[in-house]
Amino acid sequence: MVKKAEEPKMQKRFANYSKTLLMSFEDLEINLSISFVDGKGTVERGGIPEPNMTVKTDSRTILDILSGNLSAMRAFMSGKIKADGPAKDLMKLQHLLKA
Repeated sequence: MVKKAEEPKMQKRFANYSKTLLMSFEDLEINLSISFVDGKGTVERGGIPEPNMTVKTDSRTILDILSGNLSAMRAFMSGKIKADGPAKDLMKLQHLLKA
């Protein structure tokens, strides 16, 4: 996911997009902050004060999504992912999670 956020193709997809996402992996007690500023994605460890979106999950779920064994939408619908923020922005972020 980190590499994907920094790929030129992904940065083009997110052109003119400036949002922040806080991902919390509750089982590991780790937070990742993902920031998009005019399409350039960066990922840092740690939290941010007021993210535009938050996603809470566990490490097993995210690994299943990144490996293609589980779709992000199915994980959300089954309660394995809890998300808060504008639906349009959350849907756009699914591109980062596709295998």
